[in-house]
Amino acid sequence: MVKNPKAAALRFLKIRPRSTAELREKLEIKGFSYEDIEAVLQDLLASGSLDDRAFTKSWVNYRLARPFGFKRIIQELKAKGIDRDIIDQAMADVHEDYNPENVALDVAQRRWQRLPAIDFEKKKKRVLDFLLRRGFEADVVMKVLKKLK
Repeated sequence: MVKNPKAAALRFLKIRPRSTAELREKLEIKGFSYEDIEAVLQDLLASGSLDDRAFTKSWVNYRLARPFGFKRIIQELKAKGIDRDIIDQAMADVHEDYNPENVALDVAQRRWQRLPAIDFEKKKKRVLDFLLRRGFEADVVMKVLKKLK
């Protein structure tokens, strides 16, 4: 076990970028004291090694490339302990360049092609469920389903 909280934190950050809340939780699980954790987090924030805004921007871009809908991305960021203001700003930054209906249509068409030759309504339901799980808004999903044939 690593006895140095900063070394443990850096190892966690080396694996993948993390939010401040995620890193705090990881260090708590490792059994470090509150004071040690806070000191390490402040040091990492001051050095720029830990930045929730940069993490959020990176996460949003990564998830949009997969592609996922805004609802799911927001839900994931909340679970990672990101402040709502930071989430809103990151989503606003990408909102202009992102057309959820076009993305959802592309995802739906690819999914449609991969489904076996089954009843039309059953196929439509599977695509609907898939798009909703991916975090696309219900109204966008309904528009997309009307375009599928």
